[in-house]
Amino acid sequence: MGAVKMRVIGLTLAFCFLEEAACLAAECEPLRSVFEKWVAAYANRDLAGTMSIFADDLNFSFQGAPDAKKADMEKSYRDEFAHPEQARRWIPKFEEFHCSGNLGFVRSTWRLEVKSADGKVETKAENRSVDILRLSEDGTWKIFRSFNYPVIAPKK
Repeated sequence: MGAVKMRVIGLTLAFCFLEEAACLAAECEPLRSVFEKWVAAYANRDLAGTMSIFADDLNFSFQGAPDAKKADMEKSYRDEFAHPEQARRWIPKFEEFHCSGNLGFVRSTWRLEVKSADGKVETKAENRSVDILRLSEDGTWKIFRSFNYPVIAPKK
């Protein structure tokens, strides 16, 4: 096969893959959006907004801790938000979004920054996560399974 013909075939295949990736990215944009809304709700200590990402049948796993249900997460956020003197924010680094039909997953790394009263910002945690979501009846994506672990294992 001639070199020109091989280049044309190669470019055609590359274009098809790029087009498919762009379609997948557009299809999964609502996944990114739901996480961006969560980050804003958390930063504003909006409990209802923070909880809106979680399905009622949530199972949240963090390495070394008992699995948490939605009610456990709500209690934890409520307790945390009761201390406005602690300026905290989660900063995500999204690594992968994938969705197909009514299921999707997100792989990411989350860094928790805490600002002290004197204005000093300190990283308190950095965790990897894989969140599995389903499209709910109201058309929003909800996490129903979440796997989390620290980037650096705690010292014993």
